[in-house]
Amino acid sequence: MNRIPNSDLDLRVDPVEMLQYVHALMTDPSEARASTQASRVAARRWGDDSPIARAAQLRWDALNRAIPDQRLLVWTGRGAADQIHVPAAMIAAAGVARLTMSGDEVEFDIPALLEATLQLCEPGGNA
Repeated sequence: MNRIPNSDLDLRVDPVEMLQYVHALMTDPSEARASTQASRVAARRWGDDSPIARAAQLRWDALNRAIPDQRLLVWTGRGAADQIHVPAAMIAAAGVARLTMSGDEVEFDIPALLEATLQLCEPGGNA
């Protein structure tokens, strides 16, 4: 399996761009496999195999692997058995949070993802 260069792990995707990318993935009517769909949407958005397209795909894959982590449970409300609700701030944070390697897979440093999510949240209440 190919090792992912550290330079690809360091690439960031603007939080608004990450939200728009994920929105495009969610609204794409294609029946294609998820990885093919993610690649196609990224290529259409940023150009075939551009660094930003690769970064968005890596980050999308890492976010999907992170969602089952129990530390994210408070943020990711569970609906029906086949539905997970992920706040926009977490999707935006996926564009900028630190990535790490675990074996041959890219994953998020969960505390860094949570910190980035908190930084991107709208302030709420009267503190």
